[in-house]
Amino acid sequence: MKKALTVNKMYRPEIGGVEIVAESIAKLLKKNNYESKVLTYNNINKLRNDIIDEIEVQRLPTIFQKGPVRWSNKYKKSIKKESVNSDIIIFHFPSFQPEIDLLFRNKYRNAKKICFYHADIVGRGFIGNIYNQIITHNFLKKMDKIIVTSPNMKISSKYLEKFQDKIEVIPLFVDTDHFYYREKNKREFLINELKNKKEKIIIYIGRLGRYKGLDYLIESFKELDKKNGLVIIGKGPKEEELKAKVNELNLENEILFLDHVTYKELPEYYSAADLFVLPSIDRGEAFGLVVTEAMACGVPVITTELGTGTSFHNFDGITGKVIEPKNSMYLTKAIEEILNNPKKYKKENIINRAKDFSFEKFEKNVEEKIIGVIKK
Repeated sequence: MKKALTVNKMYRPEIGGVEIVAESIAKLLKKNNYESKVLTYNNINKLRNDIIDEIEVQRLPTIFQKGPVRWSNKYKKSIKKESVNSDIIIFHFPSFQPEIDLLFRNKYRNAKKICFYHADIVGRGFIGNIYNQIITHNFLKKMDKIIVTSPNMKISSKYLEKFQDKIEVIPLFVDTDHFYYREKNKREFLINELKNKKEKIIIYIGRLGRYKGLDYLIESFKELDKKNGLVIIGKGPKEEELKAKVNELNLENEILFLDHVTYKELPEYYSAADLFVLPSIDRGEAFGLVVTEAMACGVPVITTELGTGTSFHNFDGITGKVIEPKNSMYLTKAIEEILNNPKKYKKENIINRAKDFSFEKFEKNVEEKIIGVIKK
């Protein structure tokens, strides 16, 4: 039996878009009769081995952790041991230590190396530039294949310019068996939670992080009619800063913060909204799975033009609006345009576009462009 190894900084039950993709590929390898293993990091300094859906998951003890970055003194020994018998190793980029480790290693035996390139490393100043020029370049040079999630990313990333012949496009997926419009949803709950009665609900779901652009979304509500309410669902390092901004602008009656909600309940929150907004400000946002989830529930969306997947799944003027980033005035106008023209953004068209990102299409792509690499 052929063996496959998935390498990523986090894995279920830790949540995130990259983690969903890593798990899905590991499962598809198992489905295609590969012995599928995962090498990841624990969120504490302790080694742990799990079995999840018949897949062996080794969680390395973490001695350093800052945000998504983790470091383990056990990584070098573990990757060397696991790579000996692996036919394929799938790295989910960026993960930090795996990229640095490969700087000092020519190869992992005879294993095929595939990089699932989730996003450019941006917004890290001088250190980030050096990292990209030396470590990222070396890492990508040693890959047999590079997978990106949209043709936009392949064309626009300056870090991928020299590796075009290695690149395959595999768009991400939305589970349309789970994400669909729910008549019984959280609309009444959200209206009751907002301090003043609202007629329209705008929603954001995701991490409250650096590149999400939520401060611009908050600012856009200064000029919006008070009948509109914004619900921000999630946790992250910018939470207190964002809440302070809401207070500073006296928008406490217009904006509601909620903690993470369960995966099971997510469709009920999407279905309660009149509009979903992902106001990301840089290429750290490479796709935006939450956008396709909202679209699968029939909700129009606003995304920003970053040269990545955020303008790949969203058709401007049909499924929503695509605007320039870092512009609260444009956000205000886009929100008003969609809310004032509900018939223009037809639920049927939005749902049909989401179906272009079905899991079945993702599975076919993985089998052809990743698993197929081993067989050649």
